[in-house]
Amino acid sequence: MSLRDAIKEGSRLVEAHGKHIASLEVRTRYALIDPILQALGWNLSDPSQVELEHKTKPCQPNSPRVDYALLSTTGKPVILVEAKLLPHDYVAKHKANREEERARIENAWGIFQLGGEIPNAPPIIAMWREIMEEHEAQLKGYIEQLQLGSGYAVLTNGADWRISDLAESGNRSATVNILFDSPSRCEEVLGVLRPANVSRRVGKK
Repeated sequence: MSLRDAIKEGSRLVEAHGKHIASLEVRTRYALIDPILQALGWNLSDPSQVELEHKTKPCQPNSPRVDYALLSTTGKPVILVEAKLLPHDYVAKHKANREEERARIENAWGIFQLGGEIPNAPPIIAMWREIMEEHEAQLKGYIEQLQLGSGYAVLTNGADWRISDLAESGNRSATVNILFDSPSRCEEVLGVLRPANVSRRVGKK
């Protein structure tokens, strides 16, 4: 499946089966996250490419674990992906979001992607901001524990994807929503996670 097809299918599944998917994190991963990672070119069944539940402190038996560590050819993590449950009310809030004035939503989304504050944010943006504030510290902790200075950190609930470039000052981020953003925009942002792109990026550092 191509990346664009995986994005479109993920959007369809959220719309049609969001409440069912949201009942378990494993469903979010299986239905939404895994297909996109596979479409990007990562073989989830190959332990030399992807390690699930990767220990961030390998020498500690009760080490915290990040959901996915995508590995370089030398076996070093170059992308960390932390998966979060798709919220139960995601689809309802997304539909409420569609009822907002389109121009206001687009303006708010642009501000949000640049990290700005949005008074009276549309529902879907307000929800994603809450998710990020709750879980970004956890992901940053994993990055520090693994001492990663390059590569990417990804926080996603399958519908929203936030990608932080670890080599950039302040870990510059890009955010896409597979329901709200166009497939081409999602493809552009998510495309940096392709193995070849990551290898070139990390190899320059």
